[in-house]
Amino acid sequence: MQNRLPPLPTSERAKQTEELMRNRETDVDRWREFDNLATQWDERAAMAAKLIGENQRVLDIGAGAMALGTLLPNNCTYTPADVVERCPSCQVVDLNKQQFPTGYYDWVTFLGVLEYVHDITWPLRKALNAASRLVVTYCANIGAATAGRRGLGWVNDYSKRDFEELLTSVGWKIESCSEVKRGPTNIQYMYSCIAHQRDDCIRQVSMKKVF
Repeated sequence: MQNRLPPLPTSERAKQTEELMRNRETDVDRWREFDNLATQWDERAAMAAKLIGENQRVLDIGAGAMALGTLLPNNCTYTPADVVERCPSCQVVDLNKQQFPTGYYDWVTFLGVLEYVHDITWPLRKALNAASRLVVTYCANIGAATAGRRGLGWVNDYSKRDFEELLTSVGWKIESCSEVKRGPTNIQYMYSCIAHQRDDCIRQVSMKKVF
């Protein structure tokens, strides 16, 4: 299998990112090239798969090489979505155009996606209508200069605390947080979440059974 190298920050990429930020657009041409989907991202998908049980319906937004679909437990139904068509069953959406996949699922995943989205509140809120569980990663800013992040194509700069507060504010309850990797400008974390309203609903049903 060909090893697809992870991206390195460049000044040219930083300039392109600034332009994307001004226009609130997605770099579709970049994601159309399969070689830009780093092989090491498959390890992140393997971590996510361990959080998901058997017999689950999974919507993978920003599916990329679709590694998650090959790593899920038994009898899971996998639906990829991305800004370009990865396979015939892939739903083509652009989160920066506020396009979201159709259907209802048990899990929604955003793996290495939200760094490229101008308004991350919108897809996180839409995910609440699509599933009761969420796996999401984010490369949290650790105080380094933003030039490095722009050089990777990232259009936002949340700290770990700010990202977690945003998750909670839109309606997700964080159940677990694990470190995926560390870089000079960021630490990537993986979160497993449950929808607040779903959690409240379960609690209300349990109370009715008790009383």
